[in-house]
Amino acid sequence: MRAHPLLSMLAGLLLSMPLALDAKPGTDDFEVPLQMERSVPVRSGRAANRVRSLQDATVGQTVLQARRAQDVIAAAVSKRTAGCQVIRYGSGDLGWVATGTATYPATDNPVAARRTVQESRLKAMTDARERLGRCLRALPPGARQQLTASLEQNDAIRLALINLADNEQQRHEQALRILERGFVAYAVEHDPASRTLFVHLVTTPATAMRLTRPTAGTMETTAIKEGTRQLLAEIGAGLIPPVGHRLIVVNASGELTLVGYAVNLVGVHPDPNAQRKLRDDSLKIATARAGEALIGLATGDDQTWQDALDSASRDDIRHAASGYDAEEPSTRRFAQIRELLLDSLKDDPGLQELREGRLPKASLLKSMGDDSTVLVAILYTPPVRPRETVPPPAATPATPTVPPAPAVPPASTTTEPAATVKPVTSPAPAVPPASTTTEPAATVKPVTSP
Repeated sequence: MRAHPLLSMLAGLLLSMPLALDAKPGTDDFEVPLQMERSVPVRSGRAANRVRSLQDATVGQTVLQARRAQDVIAAAVSKRTAGCQVIRYGSGDLGWVATGTATYPATDNPVAARRTVQESRLKAMTDARERLGRCLRALPPGARQQLTASLEQNDAIRLALINLADNEQQRHEQALRILERGFVAYAVEHDPASRTLFVHLVTTPATAMRLTRPTAGTMETTAIKEGTRQLLAEIGAGLIPPVGHRLIVVNASGELTLVGYAVNLVGVHPDPNAQRKLRDDSLKIATARAGEALIGLATGDDQTWQDALDSASRDDIRHAASGYDAEEPSTRRFAQIRELLLDSLKDDPGLQELREGRLPKASLLKSMGDDSTVLVAILYTPPVRPRETVPPPAATPATPTVPPAPAVPPASTTTEPAATVKPVTSPAPAVPPASTTTEPAATVKPVTSP
């Protein structure tokens, strides 16, 4: 697929407009450093004095426990040790902190060094995901039952488990799957001295209720902004392949956002003018690739845009999808959900433009990065009318066809007071409250068709 001329024109306008990630918490329980300014370090501080290590009979191993989730997570992360740490906080809620690591070789080539660091981030992310999965699958039956009960407090997850499982054992297995894929990418740490990358993931029933990943390219979430915030954090941290797409879905409202993104390294040149030209070119390339990936998501044609990538990028995409099986109940369930949502939007002009290989006028282009790397994400959110609860009409008397009865009834007749009809409203979806944060308007530019 050829690069879109419009994307090249927009690239120059966005060079000085890096995207600032929202600095507010990504969950109700703790702040997520990866979603904050990159200069914010991961600290345990004096909170470590409030964290205890004890043997837990339910999970059958040692856990870290504290009153606040923020304290116990920071204590687990500060160990900088590859593995999976069980945590307890609050009134006894369970959670896991998985840490993956990867090292990279030394090199004097600055561009090659950035590339090896980028590859190591992906490896550390994969390592953390695998450790988290092994940790959860090793849980004894009592812990599995407790976690399933916690997740089933959310009506949407409870109904999903009914559809995904035929018996109690399968219900526990699917609950663990939701928890395993309902993690928050908490932080990424780089130790240049040892040339080591650390990626920390955190999962709890609360995080899984807010966001989970039924397929490798999908996020089910309670709000579009919730999924967008986490996705942009993962793109910016280099935790997912350098080019690709994601579908963010809110099942309760029928909302969805299609995202195409790309990351491109900037070459190095001693002349400032030449360096600016290198960055301009890198941004144009990233913008074109993001647009092509977005169109591929809408059309279902990944072959065309992936054929234009180098073999390393295609390998990254395949590797990131490891751990998912097309025959999984959750994958089949989401395929049905996706089909229903897209069918309800089949007449949307923006989706029609994407299917024709053009970017919708309502697309949003966001850029971020630094002198060495450019990152571009193009988002399209089809307009969806909010689902409103309409009360049934109040009972109204029929139009009389005979003269009305006398105002005073006969003495032998008793009159019952008219029943009061109250509007009936359906309960709101039982999901955690959506994030109320707003992304800075200055970082968003409309994308118009050429």
